[in-house]
Amino acid sequence: MGTDGPALPNFLVEWYRPAIANEPLELSIARLIQCAEYISAGGSHVHLLATLAVPNDEIVLAVFGSASEKSVAEVCRQAGCPAQRLTAAVDARFWSES
Repeated sequence: MGTDGPALPNFLVEWYRPAIANEPLELSIARLIQCAEYISAGGSHVHLLATLAVPNDEIVLAVFGSASEKSVAEVCRQAGCPAQRLTAAVDARFWSES
């Protein structure tokens, strides 16, 4: 996601399957990424940072980096999977072992 400048605020999006389960999750994620790229090209930077599916609880979570909650909601809407819950100001930390 290599963006320059300060880190964007994080937002947590929740979907309760089967609301996002009418197709393989990979297709929904691909559409979310495409829509985020489209909206980012228009100047409202939005990046899908992570997704987490919990099949036993029928829930899918996504963390987006964006300056605007409205932009995150628009990405989800355009991708055909409107957020069922969108929480602002999430403290999400990601790391990898190198």
